[in-house]
Amino acid sequence: MKPGARTEKGMTMFIALVMLIVITVFVVSMVRLSNINAMVVGNMQAQKAVEAEAQQVVEVAVNNYLFFKDAIEGTGSWSIPSTARISDATLWANYKPLTATGAPAKSADVIDISRPQCLHFEPATGYSALSGVAPQDTFWDLAVAASDSRSGASAEIHQGVQMRLPAGNCK
Repeated sequence: MKPGARTEKGMTMFIALVMLIVITVFVVSMVRLSNINAMVVGNMQAQKAVEAEAQQVVEVAVNNYLFFKDAIEGTGSWSIPSTARISDATLWANYKPLTATGAPAKSADVIDISRPQCLHFEPATGYSALSGVAPQDTFWDLAVAASDSRSGASAEIHQGVQMRLPAGNCK
């Protein structure tokens, strides 16, 4: 027997166990990392879905002149003076596109549309400044807030709209 041979007995098993522990810790950390990545992607997907729904509501509102006419005159959905917001269901019921067959599917719990705000107006170019019937270029802000309680995603979208309207419609 060689000297020192007794002290090396079992060293191979010890090194193999250490390597097994290191590999196990590495695998467990990779599984956790992949689970975290899947949750992050799911949250991003929920956020983008809520933003897309809010943008869709903006498009429905912007594409219907009656939506702005009612806001200017305080009629239709905005007939109650204190109404500062309406739901997407109210928007769809009163201002749905002509070719629409049904309301779009949604994942957000709450989608509220704020009353359009006329931010600024200026006389339209090409008309006499002295004319009392000269149209004005009006600049509006349309805000939509959407939220989903299941995922916690929320979005607020502001859309600027420029419309040429008869004088006196920007209040």
